[in-house]
Amino acid sequence: MRPSEILPRTQSIFIRDEDRSDTRSIYNILWSCLSTIFACTWITVHPNIPAPGDSQWAVIRRRLAIMGYFLLTPECVILWAARQHYGARYLTKKYEKNHMGWTRTHAFFLIMGEFTLHEGGKPVRIMEARELEELWEAGKIKWPTVTKEEIEDRSKGDYLSKTIVLFQTTWFVGQCIARGAYGLTVTELEVVTVAFASLTGVVYYLWWDKPLDVRCSIPVDLLDGRLGEIAREIEKKKLAHKILPLQKSLPKKLLRETKTWSSTPTHFQQPQFKLIHPPLIQPPPEYSDLGISDEERGTLFRLGYAFIGFPLKRFFHALYDMSECKTLGNKSLRVPRFYSSYNDDDPNDGKPTAPAVCVATVFGAIHRIAWSFHFATLQERWVWRISAILISGLPIFFLLFTIPFPVFDMEENNTIWSKLGNTCFGLLVMLITLLYLIARIVLLVLPFMALRALAPDAYVQLDCVSFLPHI
Repeated sequence: MRPSEILPRTQSIFIRDEDRSDTRSIYNILWSCLSTIFACTWITVHPNIPAPGDSQWAVIRRRLAIMGYFLLTPECVILWAARQHYGARYLTKKYEKNHMGWTRTHAFFLIMGEFTLHEGGKPVRIMEARELEELWEAGKIKWPTVTKEEIEDRSKGDYLSKTIVLFQTTWFVGQCIARGAYGLTVTELEVVTVAFASLTGVVYYLWWDKPLDVRCSIPVDLLDGRLGEIAREIEKKKLAHKILPLQKSLPKKLLRETKTWSSTPTHFQQPQFKLIHPPLIQPPPEYSDLGISDEERGTLFRLGYAFIGFPLKRFFHALYDMSECKTLGNKSLRVPRFYSSYNDDDPNDGKPTAPAVCVATVFGAIHRIAWSFHFATLQERWVWRISAILISGLPIFFLLFTIPFPVFDMEENNTIWSKLGNTCFGLLVMLITLLYLIARIVLLVLPFMALRALAPDAYVQLDCVSFLPHI
């Protein structure tokens, strides 16, 4: 019997045909794909610890935001995870010799903001790695003695839950491969799901030792209670350790000068260096940066900023934080959402960038599997092809394009060519980012549109994989 004789070309989403084991409905396809995508974008993500007073809704809202960033820019979330992974490796190597029992789990615990400085039983602020080390060396705190088993007991995830997620994603990828091997149609939504499933192993590798959904931090008490003196010392050291926003692009000579400045008194003014181009991800400007007075701001302008400008600003700030956030900023009782600790072995974050670019390329290449798939219209097929090429090629082009740009002291190089290069680079970066986001949205929307006109054999269920346990 040919596949076309099994079912008609279209089918209702609610028809399950439970009396037939050799067919599946659109409902089955949606449930299998969406449950796998949810496992890849929600369950696998290990967020940082919330503040003590944060509500349950605030915690869920941050998780939903991370899930949205994972759907739109998965390579940026991979970059954040890679930065934390290499940061944890650095802190483990640094502290395990002098502190018995210190493991990579402890390092992740420190990075995600789990050690809080307490005075008189009250929390004061989250402690960064440098602060913890400096206060311990000064004899003002005791080094945390929490064990790995105690940390894992606080975690909401264990090896079993991670194994179940990996089994679910592996089952899904396997059944898609089996359908292709039998010559049956694999839907575009299943291809997208396979792309996300391929990220699960990478995310779990990077965060395997990171505790999941820990809500309460561990107190580290001051031994003598001299909070005012300690706070002033730490603030002075934090100012001295400030890193230029785009340090990863600075030449080695300038990096050496930056380290020299960190040992000088903070009242000395640091020289101002500017790039020939603006930050790689530049958020939309505030009202005050637009050169428009309060009287000139009409209702339309305010609505445009509220519904377009402000969301874009938050979105681009988040992308920037995934690649750059190494300080607490204005946070006191929790680390920023995409925070990662410093790594003196790799101050320019070169190691995390490599897996992020590789993942972005492979993630985009998987979408090319549907190059010759059945689409409702020829236009949709070409839109899919162009979008798949963009998301697999733009990350490499973006990386290769940004490497050659040098750093200049704009006071000495304030020429028309510098300004022109600055403007051209900024416009090109905005164009690349915009094209990538449009391509990602297209590849998220088209698979659902394609469900309206599936090929007949897309409804055929393979018995060889249906009996395996899965979600």
